[in-house]
Amino acid sequence: MTGNRPGCGAPITIDGPDEMRVPRTRDTRTASVWLTGCAAGTVLLAGCGGDAQPSDATSPPVPAHFDPCVALTPEFLIMQGWDALPPDPRHDAVGTVFWKGCRYVARAGYGFVIETTNGTLDQVRQKYPAAADISIGSRRALRYEARPDVPGGCTINVGMRHGSLYILTDVPQTPTNKAKGLLDACAYATDIAENVVPWLPAGS
Repeated sequence: MTGNRPGCGAPITIDGPDEMRVPRTRDTRTASVWLTGCAAGTVLLAGCGGDAQPSDATSPPVPAHFDPCVALTPEFLIMQGWDALPPDPRHDAVGTVFWKGCRYVARAGYGFVIETTNGTLDQVRQKYPAAADISIGSRRALRYEARPDVPGGCTINVGMRHGSLYILTDVPQTPTNKAKGLLDACAYATDIAENVVPWLPAGS
């Protein structure tokens, strides 16, 4: 199930929230220009069944125990090198599945999303049967490429009590990144998850 939404230029679309695709830029300055021009945030789509739409006041909430936009402090983002641009808040919904969090751009030149969702690991497994079972800290997680035919994207869902933590990376497959050995999107996704999961409140 896919959704499509026009973006700036010609962003690549993939399933669900994985449709967020930072364009194939060669440096963070170019990424900054592109993302600034896309302030409406049209490149992040969410869901498992169609076009993502902003949720309204009557929508069931996503897990409320963790808000990455608040919990991940500016000091933490600077320490991780995830501060090429200010966090871009996202709140998307498809049917009864909701995502809320922020989009980030790393100084290394890749983009990623960190959101909480009421979508469970069982739902992810149903949609992506080939997803790899991994552990992030003490939590069960699933790692998968929603579109293996489009290099540079990798997603991890980390189990939470009322859904999951959703992490999507997009690593531009450019000659510059190739020369630096910076092409493994799943390695970035795993690193992000390992650094963010310790911030999840106990019992969340």
